[in-house]
Amino acid sequence: MTKTFMQLERAYQNFYAPAYRLIVNGRNVLTELFLEVSSVQVDNTLKGADRFSFTVNSTFNFQTREFEHLTDLFAFGNAVEISLGYQDAKSMKLMHRGKITAVQTSFPASGLPQIVVSGYDLSYCMTKGKASDNWENTKDSDVAEKLARKHGLNPVVTDTRVEHPKIEKVMQSDFEFLEKLAERNGYEIYVFDKDLFFRPPANDKAAVVTLEWGKGLVSFTPEINISEQVSKVEVRGWDVNAKKEIVGTAERGNEPGRDANRRSGGEIVNSICRDTGELKVRVPVFSKQEADRRAAAILKKRSELFVQGSGESIGVPEILADTNVELLGLGKLFSKTYYVEQSTHTINTSGYHTTFKVKDTTI
Repeated sequence: MTKTFMQLERAYQNFYAPAYRLIVNGRNVLTELFLEVSSVQVDNTLKGADRFSFTVNSTFNFQTREFEHLTDLFAFGNAVEISLGYQDAKSMKLMHRGKITAVQTSFPASGLPQIVVSGYDLSYCMTKGKASDNWENTKDSDVAEKLARKHGLNPVVTDTRVEHPKIEKVMQSDFEFLEKLAERNGYEIYVFDKDLFFRPPANDKAAVVTLEWGKGLVSFTPEINISEQVSKVEVRGWDVNAKKEIVGTAERGNEPGRDANRRSGGEIVNSICRDTGELKVRVPVFSKQEADRRAAAILKKRSELFVQGSGESIGVPEILADTNVELLGLGKLFSKTYYVEQSTHTINTSGYHTTFKVKDTTI
């Protein structure tokens, strides 16, 4: 259910007293270790791994001239859990679960020495190393499930339906390979908490929140661009056994997450450049079903470049990648629901604020 700004105000006590919970290696940094943390940031994205960072001010021992906790609590690979919200624990939402991968120290000319601890979500180990592998007579979704379980993650996978005679991984990390499989199916691939998501985008779902410029929405900068838009995608391959061509298509009007009352970039291109807005590609495919799926995935990727934007709001934990936000007060053209592809949540001395990037297929 979409939350209005007034509902958010009530749920988060009028956005007073931003709060966070920071658990490192099973210990609460604030209430158990009483460390002074000056900022916490979580980057949530559909492109690669989520990232976190936090700054600690109170760990330098001036007698020993050493940082405390540097080699134990903040050691590489230690587990980090970050929840953000307002005032009390009930309002806090889990925003990140990951591992420490970097530590930076600074000795300023004035002020206390600091430690900046950062790292990535639980997909981190999937991004390391490159190897080859293959699977026969299986689907992309089956491979995604196997690789998720290999890395101790819970697979949240939607069936890709197309069975391939052979799926090959050639000198790639597991995460790079899954990104390739996701792209050819028009899927999103990301890890949140302990789950690996491999599924179609949620751009057809209801918005999680409604914000209005001047009421929760601080700023918004949208862009409409038809330079990469196409009215039709045609994928061609060759059926070796039947000795005939395989043709798959996807056309304007079938863009994912589209608003039926608005126009897509492909529809605008077709009205400007009749009979010249088609994209034809030749790729190895083994069936008409696969060719259609590849064409739809290419159309999805192109159509999502039509409407893009970046915004800033008061801190709202609900704004995450693979969700939708409704933005109002922006005029008839731009007041609509957008699909979030990246969000950054920051709590520091200036309070709690969220920045985000969106994309959409119609305007």
